[in-house]
Amino acid sequence: MEAEEGGDEDPHAVVSGTFIVNAVPVTILFDAGATHSFMNPAIAAHMTCDIKDLDVCLCVTTPIGSIYHSELVAKNCMIIIQGKLFRGDLVLLRIRGYDVILGMDWLTSTVQP
Repeated sequence: MEAEEGGDEDPHAVVSGTFIVNAVPVTILFDAGATHSFMNPAIAAHMTCDIKDLDVCLCVTTPIGSIYHSELVAKNCMIIIQGKLFRGDLVLLRIRGYDVILGMDWLTSTVQP
């Protein structure tokens, strides 16, 4: 994992790294300010994902004011971090710079061995 370093603790510091999602290495951004988790559809095309329709169209606003829309979610994706298995639902969104953005929703989904 990598984090921006500085003298003061920045609550919005970028934390990212390469991890395994559905057996594929991907670049993940951990975003403590996001309520949902996201995956680029181009990456999802290289995985075995259970893609489902969302009940509603999800509108996502980025910190710079861009608005994205999605109606699809990859259900129960396997996320491996430091040998621990998590499952998360990743909304398909044409994000840039990262393959996956993990918000706060996946933290409650630790799979017990």
